[in-house]
Amino acid sequence: MKGMWKKRILRILDMNGNYRKNLVVFLLLASFPGIIFSFLLFYVSKSQMEEELQAVHQNHMYNTIESIKGQFSELELFMANWASDANTKDYSDLNVVQDYRNIRDIFKTLIAMEGYNPLIGRVELFLNRPDPMVYTKNGYTLLEDKEQIQKYSQFLSNKQKLFWNHSHTSIESGYQNLYAPLVLVHNLDNHLFDPFGSLIVFIHPEQLANILNSPYEDGSVFLLSGNDKWLFSEENQTQPKPLQKAIMEEVEKRPNSTEPFVFHWDNIKYTVTYDHFSRLGEQWYYVSIAPMTNITAPVVFISKMSIYLSLFVFIFAILLSLFASKKLYAPIEKLTQKIYGNQETPTSNEFELIETRLQHLSTESKELENRLKQQMPYLREGYILQLLQGYLYSYREDDLKERIQQFGSHPQEKKYMVTFIQLFGFAKLKGRFSEGDEGLVTFLAVNIAEELVQSFELEADVVNFHDLSLGILFAFPMDQPTEEMDEKIIAFSEEFIAYINRICQMNVSVGISRTTDSLKAIHSIFEETKSSLSFRNLQENNQIIEMKKMDHLINHHCHFEYPFDLEKEITHAIRLRNTDEANKLLHEFFSSHAEQNVSEAVMKQGALKLLGSIFHIVLQSNLIEDFVRDGAKLYEELYKLKDPEEITDWFEHKVLLPIIEELSYKQDQRLRLIVQKVTDMLDTRYMEEISLDYCADEVNLNPSILSKVFKEFTGWNFIDYLTSIRVGKAKELLIETDTKIKDIAEGIGYKHSYFNRIFKKFEGVTPSQYREMNRKDIV
Repeated sequence: MKGMWKKRILRILDMNGNYRKNLVVFLLLASFPGIIFSFLLFYVSKSQMEEELQAVHQNHMYNTIESIKGQFSELELFMANWASDANTKDYSDLNVVQDYRNIRDIFKTLIAMEGYNPLIGRVELFLNRPDPMVYTKNGYTLLEDKEQIQKYSQFLSNKQKLFWNHSHTSIESGYQNLYAPLVLVHNLDNHLFDPFGSLIVFIHPEQLANILNSPYEDGSVFLLSGNDKWLFSEENQTQPKPLQKAIMEEVEKRPNSTEPFVFHWDNIKYTVTYDHFSRLGEQWYYVSIAPMTNITAPVVFISKMSIYLSLFVFIFAILLSLFASKKLYAPIEKLTQKIYGNQETPTSNEFELIETRLQHLSTESKELENRLKQQMPYLREGYILQLLQGYLYSYREDDLKERIQQFGSHPQEKKYMVTFIQLFGFAKLKGRFSEGDEGLVTFLAVNIAEELVQSFELEADVVNFHDLSLGILFAFPMDQPTEEMDEKIIAFSEEFIAYINRICQMNVSVGISRTTDSLKAIHSIFEETKSSLSFRNLQENNQIIEMKKMDHLINHHCHFEYPFDLEKEITHAIRLRNTDEANKLLHEFFSSHAEQNVSEAVMKQGALKLLGSIFHIVLQSNLIEDFVRDGAKLYEELYKLKDPEEITDWFEHKVLLPIIEELSYKQDQRLRLIVQKVTDMLDTRYMEEISLDYCADEVNLNPSILSKVFKEFTGWNFIDYLTSIRVGKAKELLIETDTKIKDIAEGIGYKHSYFNRIFKKFEGVTPSQYREMNRKDIV
């Protein structure tokens, strides 16, 4: 065993080969700079880096303090500006039902304010007249509880219009504990010194935490307003720690200084950076505490580790150089041994054999080159695709010509024309193809185009876009007349259309570009030709559009009258949740486009305008979260559609039906709550002179509408429901008490004679007979 290890060690120490000797020397010398640098780093730069890191920490804290000042100042200025605007609009004595425009402006403004500044978490508007009410972006809440009214009304008695509050919480359920205990309030008074409302901004807890976040793991930051209003950077901390109290006492001893100082606590040295500023009549203190060890520890640790590591590396390098040189030299030694076999391995020039092998590899590279030629058609197709899509626009013209010649084109100068072909009517092929088979149909069309190119003996490249569209780049000699080129391409296009109509049973539109002799211009004329198809005539199944005739085509489609009346009727039908009427009007809307013989671009503009008008209904109906969030996606889907039938079907199933269903649900939910409120009112106040008009006024609803929905949700009309409650209460009193019938009648809201008639109508007997009958049953 010892002999085997001895042989291995001798084999490692054997310095065969010039390459290995040089490698060992290089590895040994490479370790010296690291040792020298580590000692210099530790002994020269340690103190300097500590001072610089402390200065960086102080500058960071000063920048943070200035940021807090700036953000608070900006927020206060923003509040003052909006309150001034609200005073100008006069929101006092606001009627929720009649002043719907002001209500809508309030909701829009509350939403805009929450997105104006990241420090704003939530905004509420409290109006004390005519009824105490709180508005949020989610709606409004009528304050009925005295404690809630008192909580909001106390803002109006504050001597300052703009002030900070540290105890207020939101009235809406689910939001009470979501925001920081810091609120900015601005009273509204129409400049008459009689506040009628308050604008309340809740500070976002995460943003406040980010401002107060300490850059050090064991550090802490806090804000102190007044004498006892603390804000901390640590989550769930509500009371100051002993260290923070002690440091605050030290800060208060330095009223005229903001210089950082070092504070000792429990044998730990802390650096304290602080500043104070005034906000709305309150004195604020910002204090940052960081252990000195957190600032200097990384430098000391890295410096020591560099020294220890360098010493270890130097010792290890001596051994590693021997082992590593053996390992690094092993592939070369193994390669030379394979080449020479049992012959003696060369010791002075090991790379001669490698050179010989490289010559052999060059032969193999030629074989690979032949394989590359076999793949040339696919590479050429990729190059043409990049050329059409503009990915090679930064190349020079000469470079583009050189590259296309490398892919097999003839070197002489040529003229080029591009055609863009779009297939329509895929939705009509649902029996033959399923959704997702667009690529298969496009592949079939590309094969037809390639066969026609060969039959017409044209020099052309066909590009598959896999979305029912394809592009063809035609190349012609420079001396060939343009008229002859147009005739060939038009004949090719007509033949292609005929094949697609017969085989695929789809319609085709072909755009033919202008002529160019520049490869660099191909992308622009391709995009121009592609855009020309948007001017196709929707009344024609197949169409060939030549770019040189585009001016005439555009002028032909200039005169178009947008059907504003139909748009208005469609939006009205949506508001009424009349699905059948909305669908009927939608078909009439797009039929009017077709009757005016408009282009695809004009039709799509009309569709986009209609979608915008429908989105306006969504905005007015508070369905923003459900539909506006996906608005960009809907516009993108609409933009991709091309057939009028597809656009009409898309509008029906993706826009009209979902919006009408959501409107119906929202309306039913609101009316159900209103009816529940009325029934609760009747159950508790049946003995009063209460009427349908009174209840309708209480819930801000038209009496006829309230009567209709009351019957729909309860199954009773209003009077019968109220009468049933009163008669039921009278039956209880007749059986369980000896109260006079006259007193019972007055107690439930009736006169004695009228009560007898009503009771007999409901029960079939008079009240006295009912009492006598039921008393006998009990006995």
